[in-house]
Amino acid sequence: MRDRRTLEQNKRFHAMVRDIAQQVEWAGEKMDEEDWKRLLLASAYGQKVVPNPFGGNFVVVNIKRSSELPQSGDVSMASLITQILAFGNERGVRWTDPEWQAYLAEVEGRN
Repeated sequence: MRDRRTLEQNKRFHAMVRDIAQQVEWAGEKMDEEDWKRLLLASAYGQKVVPNPFGGNFVVVNIKRSSELPQSGDVSMASLITQILAFGNERGVRWTDPEWQAYLAEVEGRN
């Protein structure tokens, strides 16, 4: 089994989700960090639609947890961070976390 996400990846992921939650409106409303985290994971790695155990409609269940993601590969924390970065950049998100800004400067070659 590949190594799970790193602590650094986890920090970046949560900083990005926080920035998106503070700056992006989705489907006409603001969502909190936990809702964004669930939405981004489900969007990237799929979900299951199952009958509601309390009756009536159906509910959507994520099939991946961020804590279970490996560091790299097709289904990984690295690929999720890349997708979130693109999503945020397309919507003009200002990445505010100093560590995240330093990381972006490093990967973009702006040392």
